Amino acid sequence: MGGSAFNAILPASALPRIPPAVYYAMKARMTPRLQTLYSIVSTPPEAPEKQDHGDLDFLVCEPLKGDVTHDEVKAVLNATYVIPMPGNRTSSYAVPVERDERWNETEETYYQVDVHVCADKAEWERIHFFHGYGDLGMIMGLISRNKGLQLGSTGLKIPNPPRPPFYLSESMDEIMQYLGLSMEQWKAGFKTKQQVFEWAGTCSLFDPATFRTAGEGINKVKPERTMYAQFAQWVEEQKQHLDDSETPSRVFLEKDERIQHALKYFGKKEQFDALAREDAVKARIKESFNGVKVRAWTGLSGAEWKDLKATMDQVRAWTGGEAGIVKILDEQGEEGIKELVLRAKEVVSLRATENTAQEVSAITKELEAVLIAETPVV
Repeated sequence: MGGSAFNAILPASALPRIPPAVYYAMKARMTPRLQTLYSIVSTPPEAPEKQDHGDLDFLVCEPLKGDVTHDEVKAVLNATYVIPMPGNRTSSYAVPVERDERWNETEETYYQVDVHVCADKAEWERIHFFHGYGDLGMIMGLISRNKGLQLGSTGLKIPNPPRPPFYLSESMDEIMQYLGLSMEQWKAGFKTKQQVFEWAGTCSLFDPATFRTAGEGINKVKPERTMYAQFAQWVEEQKQHLDDSETPSRVFLEKDERIQHALKYFGKKEQFDALAREDAVKARIKESFNGVKVRAWTGLSGAEWKDLKATMDQVRAWTGGEAGIVKILDEQGEEGIKELVLRAKEVVSLRATENTAQEVSAITKELEAVLIAETPVV
């Protein structure tokens, strides 16, 4: 999507911008053709007040007869060139401009038509929303990031590094209800960008007083995103209105409060907290039981990495894993872990010599007797 897919194989003059009248005529002509291949075919709503278009975007899903090939789409669109993309991605088609629509009667020209294949109806709904009305999807993503959430074409998420983002919902109905946005108004359409901005401003996450368009967690946006830049200016105007008004503004949750609110709303708090506890355990173990410390305690050199690994594995075997290591840390601190490491190193060293099976067995049984009594089975 964007109108520049064929720049590598066609001159810029062969891919003119699409005038509105031609754009809507093409959409009306091509939609029923694609409907012979897919049960769901749509074009995301266009940005209001748009003077021309770089391409014509179609979203499709639910093929009528098995897998649809790029050649089949190329045929129904009467395209000359195609840049095929496998799977649920966007493929671009260069459709010859009809002679009565050409700007240059002597040159063969084309309009770019993009067809994005969606995995299912739920994905289609999300992408249809986030590609609708120009930069509105990016604007909604920016509003969400200001409150610690991530809103995009895959759903509503919470950043959770170093893990992947944590999903709250993939349902547009649930997400829009949580954000307090009227989908009826969205479906009715917007005639001006001002109306788009005002609708976005009704989002329960939108706080003009603290709104940022740059900084930590905010992605840099390309200069050509003029509607996005205009929204940023509109926000500044809203801030001015707040300064001039004597009426208190809406009460907004701070970022951390908003995250907790969202987790509870979508019923995901218990799952998220369990991951947080798991990460805390891993971080604690990594800090207190790692290769650097074990090497310092045992005096093993860098070349003796096999003995180092065997020593740490022996400690894990004795304690039963992470839960046991944490229990030792809780009750005895690092000194308790260090003592286990030194005994484990002794066992590893004994195993490397002859006639020491009884010594190894004695050490192991002695420690296991203590650990079985103190450490939960994992």
